[in-house]
Amino acid sequence: MLISSLVQFSRLSPFKEITIDDGWDQLNRSFMFVLMVICGTIVTVRQHTGNIISCNGFTKYDGSFSEDYCWTQGLYTIREAYHVSDVNVPYPGVIPEEIPLCLGDNCDKLANSNTTRVYHLWYQWIPFYFWLASAAFFLPYLIYKRYGFGDIKPLIHMLYNPLDGDEGVKADSEKASIWLYHRFSIYMNEHSMYANFMERHGIGILVIAIKVMYLIISVLLMVMTAMMFELADFKQYGIVWAQQWPDPPANVTGIKDLLFPKMVACEIKRWGPTGLEDENGMCVLAPNVINQYIFLILWWALVFTIVSNVFNVLAGVIRIVFIYGSYRRMLASAFLRDDPHYKKVYYKIGTSGRVILNMLAASISPTCFQEIMNNVCPRLIRAHVSKKGRNLGDDPLL
Repeated sequence: MLISSLVQFSRLSPFKEITIDDGWDQLNRSFMFVLMVICGTIVTVRQHTGNIISCNGFTKYDGSFSEDYCWTQGLYTIREAYHVSDVNVPYPGVIPEEIPLCLGDNCDKLANSNTTRVYHLWYQWIPFYFWLASAAFFLPYLIYKRYGFGDIKPLIHMLYNPLDGDEGVKADSEKASIWLYHRFSIYMNEHSMYANFMERHGIGILVIAIKVMYLIISVLLMVMTAMMFELADFKQYGIVWAQQWPDPPANVTGIKDLLFPKMVACEIKRWGPTGLEDENGMCVLAPNVINQYIFLILWWALVFTIVSNVFNVLAGVIRIVFIYGSYRRMLASAFLRDDPHYKKVYYKIGTSGRVILNMLAASISPTCFQEIMNNVCPRLIRAHVSKKGRNLGDDPLL
């Protein structure tokens, strides 16, 4: 009664959480998912509680109107006002637009050319960005669970129960042997191209496809994040930030100020007594103080995830293609001897069966797994040989 209560309440030892994907996949669906949720929660709370923008310099409009107007219509900076001495501008990117100040070496250039506005609009939808990213990192696991291992996880859960005792483990092993026998019989006896793809190799192909999906999602997230910014390349954010830390060189605007300006310009236009009236002011974007560090953490996490997923795809393909290596890995993880019954079955059941066996070997006790192999492998060989119409004594493995 006490054990049952503890399990239902907090999943405490001796029970453990049963996982059906490897550590590299868990990095995506657990670590990156949680990171996206945390970042999304922070920016959502920050943008919807308290003052997120403060504007000054407007004489015709009250504070609340100017702040709401600038937040919804977009804030901008001047491209030519970056990488100049801070004695000439109040903040990088903010100068008078109609009559630019003389900015040292850029004086002639500004005097003879038009200035370029760069609008900063990404902050309006950044909470949705993080929530959609978190869903994207969890979606492959749902596909993986639904179409690959939805019926295998209960099997592992049944076999991993240290309170059953020897008799209970033996009974559960017999049940698992029956389940594997019927599943592997299908893999060994199907020969059509469609059956090979959908049955014998379907799970193996799905495993590789899920790993590729994680890689595509992490790369797309890096690329789409870089598309939000115009003044600097987000794909180099962490590297350039490290090079400029603690302060950028003289007359060079730091990349954190290029991507996440804390002070921006705003132009308000509306109908007034004299017709179309407009006025310029400056606004402070306080949330960017937090955003610059949130996206720095995101950059490092994405770089690590992309590199990890590349190796994850390569390792997954190697495990699927090199059958003998995966066979030796299964023997080592379950402390099994190299039995010819095991080897013949392992080679006959296709990638789907091999993935299942390796997952069982890594998830349950070696004794239980050995009991299952000793039960199911001889039966599969006998059934396979009998179906071919040969005498059982003619098979060298029997």
